[in-house]
Amino acid sequence: MRRCFYQVDSRIFDLGLKPIPFSVYSYLVFCAGHKRNCFPSVRTIAKKCSCSESAVRSAIKELTSLGLISKEYCYRENRYGVRQQTSNTYRILPIPRYYENGEPRYDYDDELPF
Repeated sequence: MRRCFYQVDSRIFDLGLKPIPFSVYSYLVFCAGHKRNCFPSVRTIAKKCSCSESAVRSAIKELTSLGLISKEYCYRENRYGVRQQTSNTYRILPIPRYYENGEPRYDYDDELPF
């Protein structure tokens, strides 16, 4: 069994995330590692976090609105020339320093959360 460890910025606890968004965030940080980007499918995230796919989608919306992650839609062309969506790419962002009018504000001197 391979042992893997990862770090999560302790300021995440100050945001009061509920268990599923916290679990999804932690899993994305784990997947991203030092690269800050990852692209697990919603199905994989749901399986690893022991929740439904709709719960994952809600958690990703919350994490995006809090400025903890960004999400980029990715597409590929199948063999018939039809464009199909593939797994999204998630980028782990620094923990916001504070929120102003509901928008995250960052201290760009901070390191990323790993």
